[in-house]
Amino acid sequence: MHGMSLFLVLLYGCNEPTPDPVIPAPQAVPKAVHQAADQPHTRPPPTAQAGKGSGAAMQDPTGFPPFHDWPAPNGPSIDASGSWSPHFQLTAKPDGGYRPQITFGSDKLLHAVFYERTDDGDLIRHRTSPDGKTWSSAHPLGHKDLRNWGPDIVAKANKELVVVYDHALENFQSQGFITRWQGGTWSQPQALTPDDGGEVGSGHVANGLGETLAYVYIAKKLDPTDHFQARYRWYTNGAWGEVGTFTDGKVDAWHTNVERRPDGSMLAGWDVGMGGAETTVYVTEGREGKWTTPENISASSKPGERVHFAFGPDGQDHLTWFHKTAGRPQHIYVRSGRPGNWGPVNEPSQGYGGYHFDPDIAVNQKGVRCLVWGWDGGGQAEMVYSIHRGQGWSAPARIANIGWGKPGLPSITVDNHGRFHVIWNQGVRGYNEVYIATLEVP
Repeated sequence: MHGMSLFLVLLYGCNEPTPDPVIPAPQAVPKAVHQAADQPHTRPPPTAQAGKGSGAAMQDPTGFPPFHDWPAPNGPSIDASGSWSPHFQLTAKPDGGYRPQITFGSDKLLHAVFYERTDDGDLIRHRTSPDGKTWSSAHPLGHKDLRNWGPDIVAKANKELVVVYDHALENFQSQGFITRWQGGTWSQPQALTPDDGGEVGSGHVANGLGETLAYVYIAKKLDPTDHFQARYRWYTNGAWGEVGTFTDGKVDAWHTNVERRPDGSMLAGWDVGMGGAETTVYVTEGREGKWTTPENISASSKPGERVHFAFGPDGQDHLTWFHKTAGRPQHIYVRSGRPGNWGPVNEPSQGYGGYHFDPDIAVNQKGVRCLVWGWDGGGQAEMVYSIHRGQGWSAPARIANIGWGKPGLPSITVDNHGRFHVIWNQGVRGYNEVYIATLEVP
């Protein structure tokens, strides 16, 4: 999602923040496989100045959801260890790392972005790697102060990178911005949303054919009586078009997303509903600056939120989302097909205890699907995954055994060798680190 100014209310509804848990973590070690900091970050989260009822006023800006403080549902634990490489830690004390995203570029490099909580503000960083094992130093991008939240990144065929993010002021007014990486330099950020005193979040970008870009996000007035509306803009013929709307604003919209299919068309999605309650998932196809009539996915399957996409070499679309009841996320769903012709719903998390949340999905050149999500079993919590080689989803296993904090917000990509690379943040309220691991599927 991804504006962090809205993060908790977007992800888990309008729950009042709970007191910070006292959860010590092990000492950091400057090696390829690190452990986390021995104490949570001492700098407190920024305080919301906005009126009560806005997205900004009703959440912990560091994104630690309240369900982690509640007893986990009973059931079998996910104890198996998978076949991923040893995890690599991309961040360190005192700044940590939050809301990472990863993509594989036409320059044959992995590109990761995330933000750090520095004394100057929450600032975005960019690191590159040829293999997921060795990483460049961090390049700064975006604004140089205040709150730069929710970066999303795409790589274009011409070796250009595009990042969108939200820039929030002290009073939590915010705008969406875009910056481009060309020739080793990030461009000066350009505003994508109006400076109207409102707040935005959940900004995502996808690249279509040629220079086409689609930007989707949610926005509302900084007012307790207003509702978030899912919106979009197209970049075509060298210019940004007017702001368009997916929803009417009568009920809050959350968690927009947009991703490119191999043919250059796009799939966008969002969910609609009352904060803290079950929400309804919608998707729409995008081509040449236009969107189709939104399709209600939940009407023929399950409710839920935070839909993500993957597109197979066989032309199939794959959707994943998670479903919470009474504010507690307990189901991970996957569905394949095409708009208007979707197959049955699968639930790879079924039968396991704990909380299940924040799924993402990818498909490699052989058609192998990899699903990743966060799992919190109470005493243990790790990032987990399942593989689909055409005969159904495998039993979930752990990607890593980090042994501290709670995982969340993974992003997964595939390189030119068919390897999966997943990046995520893990930690306690007020302090997270960013980790990455690689899976080679025979």
